[in-house]
Amino acid sequence: PQALGGLGASLPQLFRLLIELGEADSNLPQIVRAHFGFVEGRLSSRDSESQNYWFAKVVDGELWGAAMAERTDTTRNSVTLSAVDSGWQLDGEKYYCTGTLYANWIAAVALDGEDFVSLAVRTDAPGVTVEDDWDGFGQRLTGSGTTRFKAVNVPEQHIVRRFKKDELRAESYLSAFYQLFHLATLAGIANAVLRDATEFVKGRTRAFGVPGQSSPKDDPL
Repeated sequence: PQALGGLGASLPQLFRLLIELGEADSNLPQIVRAHFGFVEGRLSSRDSESQNYWFAKVVDGELWGAAMAERTDTTRNSVTLSAVDSGWQLDGEKYYCTGTLYANWIAAVALDGEDFVSLAVRTDAPGVTVEDDWDGFGQRLTGSGTTRFKAVNVPEQHIVRRFKKDELRAESYLSAFYQLFHLATLAGIANAVLRDATEFVKGRTRAFGVPGQSSPKDDPL
């Protein structure tokens, strides 16, 4: 919002811009997905103190990546947040950390006992290791590598939210927001396919089964 120092883009404007970005390079919307998710999460929290603290950093140009997923056959969470004399300590490993390689901050999730905790950690904090080891098929530039936390100090102010074990953690609004990012990326890819295919066939003067010169646009098939 403009009142918080932003440009005030609406959600329809944002996703139209993301489609254009995806048409140019499908890596790019993926890279900023976690960043915009973090921002939207703070907006939907309606916590003015948290908004003022984090949005000052966002407006200053700082970026967020993600450290949510783990490489297991379940959705369990092995990264832990423990109470220590200096506050909180984060330990463990995350994978598929899209955008974190380029980010100033990491939006992470951890366990404190049986509670799920959302928190933010600086990528250059002591004990944080961000590895450029993503070798998955496609979108190689998303920086979706491994992130390791070893005795990372986390101030209380950087703990964003807690969920009890029996609470519903999947919030329908933010889940839809994250999925719209994927759809915007796909729409951009589809636009690029149409553009490239059109340019490819425009200059052709020969079509199968049609004698002499012809244009593909005149081919009924």
